[in-house]
Amino acid sequence: MHQDKRVTGMKKEDVKTEEDVRRYLADWSEFEKAVYLETYKIPKGKVSTYGKIAAKIGRPKACRAVANALHNNPLHPIVPCQRVVKADGSFGGRKDHAEGRRAQVVAEGTPVRDGKVVMTEDVLY
Repeated sequence: MHQDKRVTGMKKEDVKTEEDVRRYLADWSEFEKAVYLETYKIPKGKVSTYGKIAAKIGRPKACRAVANALHNNPLHPIVPCQRVVKADGSFGGRKDHAEGRRAQVVAEGTPVRDGKVVMTEDVLY
């Protein structure tokens, strides 16, 4: 059962730190918590890929599961799922949602060309 403020005593807007993220997600699966915590660490102006997140949490073959977890992100924008892209720098999902995520990362200073993040070492987290 996924928790809400009645269970944790926390409101989404009160989540400010990594520890707050852990506490808010206490009843979520270990996999989901790991995905959201790793995504939380991506700094503004940088991106990661579904594959890199999967590898960082010790599940290197779980790219699609990472994408599915981020699709259900209960802590957006605190957990910046818009900063996770496909390996080629493109934005997955529905076109209108992809366009919104693209606009968010551009506003954060991430270089985008031809609709894809310019995947350089200084951009990748």
